[in-house]
Amino acid sequence: MDLTVDQVARQITAEVAAQAPEGWTECVLRGHASRRGVGLSGGGYVVPSRPGFFSGMPFPHQSLASLASWFRDTHGWEAIVLELTCRPSGAFELVVFRDTLQPGGGPEDGWTLTIDPGFQPSEPGAADGAEPSELRQAGDPAEAVERLRAVLRQQAERFGVKTEMPPPVTEAQLVAAERHLGRPLPADLRALYLETDGDGGSEALAGYCWLPLDGAMAERDDYIGVPTWFGWKLGWRQVIFDADPPNTVRRCSGHPGWLPFATWFDGNFLAVDLAPAADGRPGQVIEVGRDFNDGPRYVASSVTAWLGQALGRPDPHAPQESGDGPRQLVVSALDERLAPGVQAIHLNDAPSPVDLGPLSATPRLRRLHLNRCATTDLSPVALLPVEDLAIDLAPEADLIPLAGHPHLASLAVGSETPIDLAPLRTLPALRSLDLSRCPTPDLALLADLPGLRYLALSGTQWTALITAGRLPAHLAAARLAGAPPLTAALDLLAALGVDTSTAYRFSGTVEDAS
Repeated sequence: MDLTVDQVARQITAEVAAQAPEGWTECVLRGHASRRGVGLSGGGYVVPSRPGFFSGMPFPHQSLASLASWFRDTHGWEAIVLELTCRPSGAFELVVFRDTLQPGGGPEDGWTLTIDPGFQPSEPGAADGAEPSELRQAGDPAEAVERLRAVLRQQAERFGVKTEMPPPVTEAQLVAAERHLGRPLPADLRALYLETDGDGGSEALAGYCWLPLDGAMAERDDYIGVPTWFGWKLGWRQVIFDADPPNTVRRCSGHPGWLPFATWFDGNFLAVDLAPAADGRPGQVIEVGRDFNDGPRYVASSVTAWLGQALGRPDPHAPQESGDGPRQLVVSALDERLAPGVQAIHLNDAPSPVDLGPLSATPRLRRLHLNRCATTDLSPVALLPVEDLAIDLAPEADLIPLAGHPHLASLAVGSETPIDLAPLRTLPALRSLDLSRCPTPDLALLADLPGLRYLALSGTQWTALITAGRLPAHLAAARLAGAPPLTAALDLLAALGVDTSTAYRFSGTVEDAS
């Protein structure tokens, strides 16, 4: 028995008992901890006279941090998940494991299990095989330099102070940067760096800070050059939207061909796009970063054109924008707000059954979530490029209209009656599936879906699948839905082939806990 863990567990149990409501029979404290911080993820007091969980649970921040430090030093776990169950008698049980398991945010949100930590779903525009652009650069080096000087004069006139710009980079530095990028820089941006190496942090370019060349390369290497991945808990249904104008920018959250050159220091960047989509131009300006994980924003056809915008000049090479309203809608009815530019719809609390016919007005729709409402007919979805579908089916509905859908990658289905899963065999892009809100259908065919990488089921459904010996062979992640204990998640993780023998389990009793 390790006294450090023993002492921490007893300390937390004593805190739980001291703040317990009258009539409590159990408290489940579920948390996670790492160098980056600690948090609670569901759990709470059980009070039979008050259904549900009592909210007044203590938050033992320092104790959780101490546990994280101990397991980091002794087990090499950079992050942990834990569950501590306490009772009025003073008895407690502590279970700790590495963050291969992640709890949901609420008591019924279950556990996310990572089976293959090295696997990440691909993004549509990330592959080098995507159709390249045949258009030429729109920037003009001499014009870009002249416009830069005009912007700086404008800045000086506005604030009464001339901006002192850094010395330029050398040709050798530019060549080295291009060698590292594996691509030539746009001619206009190249000319600007031969004029000055950024703006020295003066935010002289329309309020943006123009990054020095080495700073731009560092941001690209550390952040912008790779797709964003938040893990399976959120990423199993990730969708990358198309930019406006369509097909100008690759549909990905990060790419080595994007070089950030300016920022507002808010986690977002203006970048030159050295690997545009088929209708974009090399050297076009896009916005990427913290607020663009679902896809970049098209800004201008070149850095030259972007500088022109700062001077109030139009971009003669910009493709025609659709001008079709917002990209995402959260609505309670499918009404006149639907437009061709809409790519995501969250329909909440609409009267059921929902007629999906109006979706014909959204030919670019990629995400459709029906929340607390159901439909009888999925036929309209069959005609749309929907990649992420979360749907409740009325008793008379089925999945047959989705048969052969070429784009559907993530599917979450809720139903009060059993549904035929056979159409799932015909979905070539399907990689993520949530059937946890369906009555247990015949799940054996799930083993015949070679592209399935994520599967969410209830405990009963997982048991049936394990008993039948029909677990999908290529899962990278899974979810155990409902409110199972951490030990149940460990058992499932083991059944899916992950070694859980190092899980830490400790129990004891705190005297006078009540």
